[in-house]
Amino acid sequence: MKTFFRVGIIFSLLLLASCNGHKPKSDSAEGPANDSLTAMEKKQANDSLQTPTLSQISEYDDLIRAEATKIGWDWRLIASLIYQESRFKPHLINHKGAFGLMQLMPSTMEKYHIDHNATVEQQLEAGGKLLVHLDKKLSTVVTDSLERVNFILASYNAGFSRVMNYREQTQENGGNPNVWFDNVECYSPRQTVAFVREITERYSYYKASIE
Repeated sequence: MKTFFRVGIIFSLLLLASCNGHKPKSDSAEGPANDSLTAMEKKQANDSLQTPTLSQISEYDDLIRAEATKIGWDWRLIASLIYQESRFKPHLINHKGAFGLMQLMPSTMEKYHIDHNATVEQQLEAGGKLLVHLDKKLSTVVTDSLERVNFILASYNAGFSRVMNYREQTQENGGNPNVWFDNVECYSPRQTVAFVREITERYSYYKASIE
């Protein structure tokens, strides 16, 4: 499992070669990206996706399944999001004040009536409500439900309004504003691009590894 997540970094680098010459926006906190992948690195990435090794994802699998059932999501996708956000640490607080398994910002916590004493179940419920909220807002502009998941993840990371701006920039430059990969991601910050790519690649691994 650790090998897969090291290889996940490699996947995030592939984005730089997939945008028809337009590189994602730089984030000030990040250094320059490495565009080159060796044949061995690509082979390791492919091999990691083809080797199911999991008996469980986290100690919170049952609770994640329960919340996923409530909102109609695949629990393994939510688990991948949680890994990306907190590595399954329910008491984690980052430098911006985001809290818990799903790293909810203080304004979101207030909206969904939780605080730093929230149980894992309460954290998951609040995070689930946020996902549903983003889904509803995006459903009027990205009608394909599978494609919309990518925009939900991007909005979870960057914010809904910013993602709408990235869509506008994509359309202005001749891209498809309703397709994330190789389109809207090309006009989005590297952090958000890597966030979506790594979650979706990890989700593919989870689906191949565990029911």
